[in-house]
Formats: sequence, C-alpha cells, structure tokens
Amino acid sequence: MQINRRKFLKNTVLSGAAATLFPVTSCKSDTREKQITITTDYSAIDQALSKPVLKRNLFSTPVIIETIELLRDRDNFICRTRSKDGAIGISVGHPFYSKIGYPLFNAIKRHFIGKDARDLDTLIYNAAVTNYRLHGIALNVQMATLEFAILDMLGNIANKSVGQLIGDIHNKEVSIYLGTRINELRNKEPEESLELMYKDWEETKAKAIKIRAGYGHNVGNDKDNAPGRTEKLVKLAREKFGEDMNLMIDGNGTYSVNGALKLGKLLEDYNYYFYEEPLPYEWYEEQKQVQEALTIPMAGGEQESRLHTFRWLIANDVFQVVQPDIFYFGGMIRTKQVSRMAHVMGQTIAPHMSNGGLGYLYMLHMVSACQNAAEFHEFKMFATKDANGSIIPVESKSEPFKSVNGVISVPIGSGLGINIDPDYIKTHKVM
Repeated sequence: MQINRRKFLKNTVLSGAAATLFPVTSCKSDTREKQITITTDYSAIDQALSKPVLKRNLFSTPVIIETIELLRDRDNFICRTRSKDGAIGISVGHPFYSKIGYPLFNAIKRHFIGKDARDLDTLIYNAAVTNYRLHGIALNVQMATLEFAILDMLGNIANKSVGQLIGDIHNKEVSIYLGTRINELRNKEPEESLELMYKDWEETKAKAIKIRAGYGHNVGNDKDNAPGRTEKLVKLAREKFGEDMNLMIDGNGTYSVNGALKLGKLLEDYNYYFYEEPLPYEWYEEQKQVQEALTIPMAGGEQESRLHTFRWLIANDVFQVVQPDIFYFGGMIRTKQVSRMAHVMGQTIAPHMSNGGLGYLYMLHMVSACQNAAEFHEFKMFATKDANGSIIPVESKSEPFKSVNGVISVPIGSGLGINIDPDYIKTHKVM
C-alpha cells in the first residue's frame, strides 16, 4: 500500500487566492478604504454546480406526475409515483428516519404533483429552497424518498438505469469497504469484535475495512468505552487483516483537536487509508486544523444537509473523501452536484450508507454515475430489513446481488433495476 494516501487521492491544491477591494465610506474626515481579502476561489465550483443533472433529452414529451402516494405499514414507508401515461416508480423510505419525518412529506409532495418530471432539477431545488427553515435530515429523507421513486419511474419510461439518467456510467462495478459491526467494534473487546468483522470479510472478500474509534457520540470530549481501547483496536486490526488490507477508521465525532491529532498520528504509523469525522461534524474550523496537521486523508460530510456548506468544505479541502448521505442530503440530484464540485477540486466522493433498507441499491446507482468515485464504497452487507425488521423481498432485473472478491455489479435494468414483491407492497396502506 502507498504510504501517503493523500497524494493518491488528491494531488491538486487550491491554487491562487483572489483579493478584492471594496470602498468603505467613513464619517471621519480621513476617509479610508477597508480591505476585504477573499481567500478562496469558488469560480470552478460554481460553474460545476450550475450544470443540470437530469438528462432531459432522454424524454421527447412531457412526463406529468399525476399521483404521488406515501404508503405505510407501521414504521415503514413506501413512495409510489405514477405519470399521467401510467408509468410507475417505487422507492422504500429510510429504515429509521422516515418515521420521524413523514409528516413533512406533504411539504415536499406539493412541489411535484402535476409537474413535468423532466424538470426534476428545478423541482428538487424549489422543494429545498421553499422549505429552507425545515432543512435537515428529517426533511431531506422525505425529499430523497420521493426523488428515488420519480427516478425509478423515469428510468422505466426511458428504459435506462437511474445512473444513466443523472450522468454517464463511469463505474459498472463498485468496490466495497465493510462498514459493519458498529456496536460490536465499540462495545466488545477488540479481539472479539474483529473476529466478527473477519466473518463478514470472509463472506464478501472486501479489500477494505472500516473500524470505529472512541465512543462515537459526536460531542468531542475524547471519551472511549475503555482506556486505550481504540489504540488497541487500531493495532490489532492491522495484525488481524495484514499489511495489504486497506483499513479506515470512523470517529463519529468523538474527539477534540488534540485527541484527533493523537489518534491520527497512530493511524499514520499503521498506514491507515482514511480518517473519518474524528471531530463533531459541525466543527469545521477545528476539522480543517486537524486536516492540515496530518498526512492521512480525511473523510466526512455524511451529516450535511445544505449545498452551500459542501461548497465551503470542498473549496477549502477540509475532506479529501467527500461523503454525502444520499438520503440525509436529499437525493441523487443534489449528491451528483456535490460530486461535480468535488471533482473540479480533485477530491473523490464515497456516499455514506445507512444500515438496512435499500441503501446499498441507491449507493450502487449513485456511484455508477460519479466520475470521481472513490476507490472503495461503504457496504453493510445485503441487509434489506425495513423499519419493521422485515426483509424487503426484492429481485434484480439483471443479475443477483452478490459480492465477488469485494466487488458488486451495478444493476443494469430500467429504473432502480429491481422488482419488489407486490404482496409486500400490499401490506402497506396509502396514507
């Protein structure tokens, strides 16, 4: 493995800084000019952000969205869209956040009913801007759920995969990193938790594995479940999986700047691949300090819900591996915009994935259309349990889902590339 992963992921640094002078009139007799220094050049990022995402030219006539239904079975939700011409799209909501934010669904839905689905970029933008004060995971999960169903519908009409609707296909296969055993890695003894992780590795043959650091509570107080536990886990994971395994670690906001730097130096000694969110996610200035002090690439962004925040994070090279969550961030259109911004700044994108539901499916389609996709992408096994703990019965329209030597093929069927058992859908009632 390469010693300096940051050079592998990013060789480009932000070049040049623009300085602009603005005249400021003073009431004093000696009028002076105040200099405001602009330290970041956003022009390339803004140009990338301005480009449309959905390939409207695939549809020669309007696709009017006639109905949007939210179906519910206890804590689980399904979205079903239907065009005026009878095309249908279906998505399954987030496995644990849908039940929190579903009352917001109507605030999103009203922006799409009766509209031309070819204008999806604009519809998503309007839904986000109009509900600006409600922005966050609860709202964005609803917006993503609706968007996935519309993309599925459009893909079925055009006989294209979702990835083909939002970009060129750059990745027909996706190499995974294991992101499983979150609780075990933090609560069980390191030896026991790594043995469980090893079983997942035997099943998938993934070429990369992510372990967990600290308490994982996003408060930045350097707390661990036991003194020295994380340091022991870091060392034992390298011994367990060998020098050729790409090992990552996720702090989930556990550390202060000093704590993050101390652990980061250890990760560099043991040649870890990337260091994910050691500090609380909104500690942007502190995260930048840690990034500048270490050589290991930094990863993060899963909790972000606003484009403008990603614009700043990307322009200032806070993370070299950018990780918007496709659900938390409000769908694939917005995530593709983040990918484009990161691309022009020489950064890679590895969308965050939650456990359960159809997260792995949405991740595969998203990564397929990203030209700056990272080398490995988060995978929590084919765990398709819905919010009620029931397995979502799906079959691929192309080939069965499986990991072969740590690589999963992106489904090539129309839309999301799957069929959901109609009897399962019937257990959900229209709200």
